[in-house]
Amino acid sequence: MNDLKFAFRQLLKNPGFTAVAVLTLALGIGAATALFSVIYGVLLSPYPYARPGEIWTPGLRSPKANQRMRPYRPNEYLEMVRLPAFSDVMATGPGSVLLTGEFAPESIRGIRLSGNAFNFLGVPPLFGRTIQPSDIRASGEPEWVTVLSFRRWQKLFGNDTNILDKSLRLDDQPHIIIGVMPPRFGWWTDDGVWLPMGIDSRDQRGVFPIVRLKAGVSSALAQQQLHALQLELAKMNPAGFPKDEFTTSLTNYLDITAASGEMQRSLRLLFGAVGFLLLIACANVANLQLARATSRSREMAIRLSIGAGRGQLVRQLLTESVLVALLGGLFGLMFAFWITHLMVALMPGFYVPNEARIGAGPSVVASQPGGGAER
Repeated sequence: MNDLKFAFRQLLKNPGFTAVAVLTLALGIGAATALFSVIYGVLLSPYPYARPGEIWTPGLRSPKANQRMRPYRPNEYLEMVRLPAFSDVMATGPGSVLLTGEFAPESIRGIRLSGNAFNFLGVPPLFGRTIQPSDIRASGEPEWVTVLSFRRWQKLFGNDTNILDKSLRLDDQPHIIIGVMPPRFGWWTDDGVWLPMGIDSRDQRGVFPIVRLKAGVSSALAQQQLHALQLELAKMNPAGFPKDEFTTSLTNYLDITAASGEMQRSLRLLFGAVGFLLLIACANVANLQLARATSRSREMAIRLSIGAGRGQLVRQLLTESVLVALLGGLFGLMFAFWITHLMVALMPGFYVPNEARIGAGPSVVASQPGGGAER
């Protein structure tokens, strides 16, 4: 405790050194933390889904089109379900519904999902239950049930959890509310509702299949099977496929988000540059410490002459360095929170998935403390 008090007094006696050292560390740590929080939220952990790296989307390429995710007819989706390379296949049908009844009329996102979709994605509800295969009748018609997004639940009902089995009128049809999803769940909407998707082989509306591969099956083998199927589907439905020769693609879902391609490379290059900036900041603070130690050589000699031990002096200098590092880290985190919000506000909305959460949280902060502790 005495060492800490003395370290405080020494830093206060040299406000110029203290301010420059703390500010240098704060800028370096803050910039690195802010950028890593963006990389963590957008690239490393953008989705809450179970094993997101194992989710794939079928598509095709032709001289006139590159559809990494394309719509298929329901009967084509059903054929895809039967492919031996896939362990699970779900379908998504984007759309909107008209909310009426006791609420002001409003068109909101109404995403239709196959009965296995929520099990496929592996995210439990905040409360209630999710859409299940039993919500699709044997005839292929869906039950009139709905799952609310967290934001829609709060807009309509506040934080009232006593809404299960209540009716919500969508497209002039009463739907029973069966559950509410947690805040981070945002499959194709973060402000709408999810409905069970009826499967009718005669339906012409497009649905988007999402697949998982069986254990031991490579993406190349799955792509071969998918291509053979698409050639057969093209014969049955020529209008739904390119007239020119096409190839089949099977793309990892993480690679078709906004955080891909140029953005990934740009973020990584920028993070490397900021990491280099942090190293420069550390080197500058180290030089300041060396210069300060040189200027204090007479003080150290006097303290040794009156009986202070070398270990005591080393401990005192380390205490001062750690104190500077802690102050730099504290102000750096404050700066990181501010600049992170600024970066997110300036980024186009489509760069960040609905499900991404960007902020200097524990996972991000845990990556930074070594940067300050050495100084």
